[in-house]
Amino acid sequence: MKFKFNIIKGSIPYRTAIVINKKEFIFDLKMNSYDRRIYIDLYDNQLNPICYAEPIIFGIPLWFNKLSDERGNFNEKFPKAYIIPNTKDRIYKKITYDNIDEIEMLVEEG
Repeated sequence: MKFKFNIIKGSIPYRTAIVINKKEFIFDLKMNSYDRRIYIDLYDNQLNPICYAEPIIFGIPLWFNKLSDERGNFNEKFPKAYIIPNTKDRIYKKITYDNIDEIEMLVEEG
């Protein structure tokens, strides 16, 4: 299944729950004032931390290098999906707080 969600620029920092493959995850969205980039802390539905400070980078799935090990075994702690930041106009941009409202988070469940 595929779906999209947007980040609410005016609400940053904020926490939101997202259900992916029938499993709820908590996303804690924050801005780094030094580089104005948006980062996500990931928690399970009991607020146990899974991963801190994942940057939102155009075209690169969130937690891409942590989703599986070198043998291709999926890390069960993470959402079983590719969550890909993309611009609404599909043109590459460095994603920062200034343009986060132009970003769609594409979720492709596995």
